[in-house]
Amino acid sequence: MRLRNRVSKYIIIKYCLVLWGAFLLSSQVFAQQTIQIRPRIAAHIDSLNDVIYPRVKQDAGKAFAILNEAEMLASQYKYTTGLAVAYLNQADLLNQQGYSKRALELYYRSMQLSQVNNDIYNAARAEQYISVIKRDDGNFAEAEKLLNHTLSVFKALNKPNDIINALLKLGLLKTEQKDYPKALEYFNQAEKLSISSNYLYGKKKSFYNRALLYQKLSEPDSAIVNLNKALAIDVSSGDELGQAQSYLELSRIYKGNDNKDQAEKYARLAYAAADSAQAPSLLRNAVQLLLRISRARLNKDAVIQWQEELIFIDNEIAERERRESNNFIDALRAQEEEQLKVQQRVLEVSRKTEQQKTLIALYTGFLLVFVVIVFMLSYNYKKAKRYSYELNLRKEKIEQQVSLLDKLNNDIMQTNKQLEDDNELKSKLLSIITHDLRKPLANTQSIIHLVNMDLVTQDEARELFIQLEAQYNRVITLTDNLLFWIRGQVSGAAVELKPVNLHSVADDIIEEQKIPSNDKKITIYNRVDEDMNWMTETETIRIVFRNLLNNAIKFTPEGGSIEVYSAVTDTETCVTVKDSGIGISADVISRINGENYYTTKGTQNEEGSGFGLMLIRDLLKKHNGALKIASEPGKGSAFTISFPIRTLIANSRFVS
Repeated sequence: MRLRNRVSKYIIIKYCLVLWGAFLLSSQVFAQQTIQIRPRIAAHIDSLNDVIYPRVKQDAGKAFAILNEAEMLASQYKYTTGLAVAYLNQADLLNQQGYSKRALELYYRSMQLSQVNNDIYNAARAEQYISVIKRDDGNFAEAEKLLNHTLSVFKALNKPNDIINALLKLGLLKTEQKDYPKALEYFNQAEKLSISSNYLYGKKKSFYNRALLYQKLSEPDSAIVNLNKALAIDVSSGDELGQAQSYLELSRIYKGNDNKDQAEKYARLAYAAADSAQAPSLLRNAVQLLLRISRARLNKDAVIQWQEELIFIDNEIAERERRESNNFIDALRAQEEEQLKVQQRVLEVSRKTEQQKTLIALYTGFLLVFVVIVFMLSYNYKKAKRYSYELNLRKEKIEQQVSLLDKLNNDIMQTNKQLEDDNELKSKLLSIITHDLRKPLANTQSIIHLVNMDLVTQDEARELFIQLEAQYNRVITLTDNLLFWIRGQVSGAAVELKPVNLHSVADDIIEEQKIPSNDKKITIYNRVDEDMNWMTETETIRIVFRNLLNNAIKFTPEGGSIEVYSAVTDTETCVTVKDSGIGISADVISRINGENYYTTKGTQNEEGSGFGLMLIRDLLKKHNGALKIASEPGKGSAFTISFPIRTLIANSRFVS
């Protein structure tokens, strides 16, 4: 009773909580959209963050617009990692366009968001970019502190390329501080690590930065050696932008050494590489160098040519900067407008959230009143059901007692049936022993008495001994059948299963039955597959084969034939004993299949016990086998024993 009361209370509380939860869920649907395809959205945002790098050179405004889209999607779908990367890329682009203060704000925002996400890698990247702005602003101490922290993070994360980039930035910082030995040490570390990690860009930058350092130290030869090493990497990797930078520095060094031929040569190479890389600023620097060299050589035509080229490039750069500036300003304006819309949406959500809180409070009060009413109704209802419950308990006890009585009656009926079956079996056994064992023994005694009294001739005695031998074989067969059957009826008798070759068993039984088959001139063919093996008990299969072959010989006329053959289907494996005998009528087959005790004489009045087929069917049933009979009077009979396919062993392997 107490258990049912507790269950009722639990069900009521459960339904109330379900209603409350449904209300809360429905009231917050408009507040945010649940993302069911998060991986696909995240991949799209990541692709927007990755695609901007090749577009920065072409149109910074369009690149910034792409980053704005990535920022909006990441904010909408709460993808904080993508949002942090979008802030990082936006800041990098703003810094390149000269908006360092706004870039610094976004760098800090990206770093803080990455720290919240436990994304220490992107947080360290943001710190690294912040250090560059600090360095450009002359805040060398803060820049060095940030770079050392990012370097330790990259080392902990085992990011060799990022470690190299941090070392290069530390080298540039030390160069700005005029700590040239320390700068050279950082560049050497970057070069060594780039070689071990096969990072060509880091290796090239270490050579290039070291060359700039040697120029400050007024060591042009060392600078030329390092620039040539950097140039070799740019040529092998096809980096035309890097080639243009290296050619420009080489041209400046040779110009400073008053080697005009080499200076002009490298300036022209820089011009070609910058033109191919579509780098107008480097192209302008190369033209300025060529213009100065031409003036130094007093080459008026070349001066005019390069002056015109410089004017053309300046116009192109101005037009491009104007176009990109407009696009960039438009992108910034679009970002500000979108942020304003987001703020408006946030305010709208806040307003609706307050409304929801009010509704939730009202609904909670209603729910409490409802719960009180339900508990009052439940209390009265439980009182009314208490008596019903007690009556049900009594009814259940009565039903249990009735069920026990029914079970006891069924057990008694089964015991009586088993006793009846045992009595019937005892009667059958007594009949078999009385008739089929006693009669041959009595005949044997009579034959021996006649022979001992010399009442028969030698020919008659020989004929009597032949009859005596036949009766002896029948007695032995019947005795074996009885003993084997009785042993099988003993509860707990162990059954030893092992592979049995059916062809060999058939040969053995055919040999045993050679005398009666030869007497009737019956030909027996063993067509059982020589490779067919069954997992069964050897003596069981011998008893089955012996009785089937004995029956076939018994009911096959003189000069007939018997065929023993095998077959395998998808579900079972079979062996059939087929004779050309007198056949069996449908009525007799029905009696045999009904497991009735049945016997009749053979074609030469051979007698039988009628126990053989009953024993076969009993043995097969215990081994999950079956006996099938197919016959027509005058056309012979076919007795087939079958087992499930798992009994078959093919080529020493079980077939499952």
